[in-house]
Amino acid sequence: MSTSTPSSGEGREGRKGPKGHDPRDGTAAGERPQVRPSPLGLAGVALAAMFLTLLLIQTFIGTFRPGGPPPEEEPLLATGSPPEGTARIMVVGDSIAQGSSGDYTWRYRLWKHLDEDVGADVAFVGPYNGVLDLGGDGGGPGYADPDFDQRHAAVWGAQVKRLEEDIGEQVAEYEPHYLLLMAGINDFVNGGTAPQALEDVRDLVRTARVADGDLQVVLGEITPVRGTPDDERLNAQVAEFNMALPRVAEDMTGEDSPVVVARTSDGYSAADDNWDTTHPNARGELKIAAAFADALAGPLRLGAPYPRPLPDVPVGPQTRPKVSVAGQEGDRVVLSWDPVPGATRYQVLQRRLRPDPDEQVVLPTEVMQPGEGPVTTEVDHLLSGATYEFVVRPFKGHDGGRRSRTVTAAVVDDPPPAPRWVRIDEERTHLVWAAVPDATHFEVWRRPLRCAEPSGGAGGSAAAECEPLDDEGPGDGEGWTSAGVVSGDRRWAVDTGGARGAEFVVVSHRHYLPGEAAAPVEFAEED
Repeated sequence: MSTSTPSSGEGREGRKGPKGHDPRDGTAAGERPQVRPSPLGLAGVALAAMFLTLLLIQTFIGTFRPGGPPPEEEPLLATGSPPEGTARIMVVGDSIAQGSSGDYTWRYRLWKHLDEDVGADVAFVGPYNGVLDLGGDGGGPGYADPDFDQRHAAVWGAQVKRLEEDIGEQVAEYEPHYLLLMAGINDFVNGGTAPQALEDVRDLVRTARVADGDLQVVLGEITPVRGTPDDERLNAQVAEFNMALPRVAEDMTGEDSPVVVARTSDGYSAADDNWDTTHPNARGELKIAAAFADALAGPLRLGAPYPRPLPDVPVGPQTRPKVSVAGQEGDRVVLSWDPVPGATRYQVLQRRLRPDPDEQVVLPTEVMQPGEGPVTTEVDHLLSGATYEFVVRPFKGHDGGRRSRTVTAAVVDDPPPAPRWVRIDEERTHLVWAAVPDATHFEVWRRPLRCAEPSGGAGGSAAAECEPLDDEGPGDGEGWTSAGVVSGDRRWAVDTGGARGAEFVVVSHRHYLPGEAAAPVEFAEED
């Protein structure tokens, strides 16, 4: 690993000036060249004097070119070459580079491309290996897939100046050949400007080169934000920063230390590629990784460009919640599941299976991820006697992930009691009954009575003599039919169904759960 000083790779800002006098020309530094007459005589003296005059003019005012000012110095081309053996890559940045629990991270996707798809001999290096634990329980790195080289130098919430404070020691300790930097959005969130952030990027590269003047650098553009209280200002600073970044790379490129730009914001949509206001989801990770892969493969000649078109990748947490029914009482069911890595909230979907199947609906209450322990939620206002199925879907921000498998629960409850009394009202027009606090509605059952023909003396008549068909109630006895359902009231207009007499039974219901039946009430038509 080279340990050259910044003067060997500082780019335009640090190129050496005109070289000093070469002692091999036989003239001491600071002496004026001596002109001696040659055998040519005075003509030779005149020619020598003319040459000396032109030499002095060129020394003090530069090369003479008629017709315009001297051309600008040609910029150095940012070209690099992979080292012999393993290429050591250090990713430096903020939360976008670090990632949070449940993320793959763009570092993962870049590693998979370089190591597995391209077969490049690479190692990621740095002082850290984890992501931010959104759950706060310290349960390990928390990657969606931990099978990659996790080392990095990214810090959640860091501004560029904060990263610059540690970069010298980090480069000296971990000796990367490539430094991949993506940072700056936190500078703008905290009131900073694009010019200041760009100057801090320059300082970071300079500081890194103190430890290694041959470092090859890739500067990532900042991706846009959406949904913050200050989108317009933040995205204006992002655009200004990204527009100026190629000039920074050109200025900082040195003979042994190229600096290039990864077009990470090209085609990036904050609405589709972020899981919250700022941080990339799986689609965003892929776009960022592809841009860095392209930058490494292009002028730096490491690996190969990322294949296009980019593949479709699912977003949101990809671990299914394992849901169980933890309890049931009355019209309430308690659902429980273990926290899903990366989930910030959960959605519960409900559908009635039987009776009367309905459509699946999203319940209005969203469940938040707890700090520790299992996730639980209580679903209430369920209908007694019904069977339901539930599905839980985890979300990270606004991205929904894989749904759980369905879990079913039957709402089992004690049946409501029968009305304490049932009778025909005084007008003999309505059947009325006592209130039942736990009942939601009542069902009226009817069957005809067995009636004999009425008999009477001359000029008179008598009521028909009627009796029940048997001593059994609805469900067991002969001839019972459901005559009507009463909800919100406790009276029913008497209707014998065309028979001369009938008996009626009132059954209490709570939703789909039938309760107890009251004693039968008989009714016979009067002539």
